This record gives sequence, structure tokens and C-alpha cells, in this order.
Amino acid sequence: MKGLLPTHLDAPRSNMLMRSGRWVNLFDPSTLDIILSDWVTGASRAPRWGGQTKGEISYNVLQHSSLTEKILFKIVWPKAPRVARLLAKAHDLHEGGGLGDVVSPYGECFKSAGINEIKDRLDQVIFPHIGIPQPIPVQHIEAVKLADRIAAVSEAIQLMDWPEQLARRDIGKGYRGKIWEDEIIIVDERQAREDWWRMFKLLGGGRK
Repeated sequence: MKGLLPTHLDAPRSNMLMRSGRWVNLFDPSTLDIILSDWVTGASRAPRWGGQTKGEISYNVLQHSSLTEKILFKIVWPKAPRVARLLAKAHDLHEGGGLGDVVSPYGECFKSAGINEIKDRLDQVIFPHIGIPQPIPVQHIEAVKLADRIAAVSEAIQLMDWPEQLARRDIGKGYRGKIWEDEIIIVDERQAREDWWRMFKLLGGGRK
């Protein structure tokens, strides 16, 4: 079945020049064109929540990914295997290639344009550089999705001043469990990268 997005043959001008000098075809990406640091840096420069969080610097996608991994390990799945924790750290790296964090109202509109398909294509070429084997176990995927949802609820309450009841209902889709209660301190992009890479290395991330 043909996807919603064109291939490089249908859309030859869909290439993006990355900071490493590599060209990546965003509609039809190749694992050979991926330099992990490009995507980590991009994610550290991509604001979440449309840039509308409190404070003088934006809360970035990379810091969110690090929080998601902590929530996975400390709340959702205390015995989470290494690969599941790496998946949590990498689940939004596709946003580091110009896509950015698409807030939910826009995301709903863009579904029909194939936004989920382009994320999936990028994940398939980024994940091998993380050390995430295919296929990914369903248990890993579902656990990371829950950790991601808990992170979003916690961020909305702490960084956006959402009333907890509304955050749980609308962002958490009715989630009633434990949320992240430690203070979320927004860090700059450099610190977000240092934190991400440190845990990535501790988890033994990278191509095998």
C-alpha cells in the first residue's frame, strides 16, 4: 500500500542539509545519511509546547526525552531493560531535523498529511544509530508511550500552569496514576545535550 508521503523519486527536492554536512531526504531517509549528533543537537534546539513555557529559555525536546526516560525507569517500569530506556531517550529525535515539536491541535490537523508516517520513516533510520533493534517489542513501545504521556501531564502542570485536573483529562487522556513530582528545572540546550549524552553512554547506546 502506497503511503501518504512521496518518495525521493516523487519529490526530489525534499533534502535537508544537516549541520554535519550530510544531506537527508526527509521523505525517503537512509540510515547511511544519519549522523546522530545532528539530531541530538536539533532536538536540543526545538522548543516544546510551542515555546510557551514559563521562564526566559524554552523547554526543549531533548530535555523532555531525558525526563521521559527517568519516568519510564522510576514510575512506569522500574526494571525496564536497557533498550526500552534507550527508546525513551530517542522517541522524539525525529523532531531534531526541522520538524520540531508539533503541538497537539496542529498534530491532529496534520495527521491526514502524513505527519505520523514521516516520523516513522525517520525513526526507522535513526534507531539503528541508537542501538535499538527491530522489531521493537510491543511492551517497550507501550511503556514509553505511557511515560511520554506522564511527562506531558507533568510538564503542563509545572511549566504551563495547567490545572492538574484538566491536564490529566485533556493531555493525559484521563490518566489517574502517579505523575512526576520532582521540580522540572528548564536547562539550556548545552546542558540538555550533556545530560542526554551522559545517560546515553551509561546505557551503552550506539551502533553495535
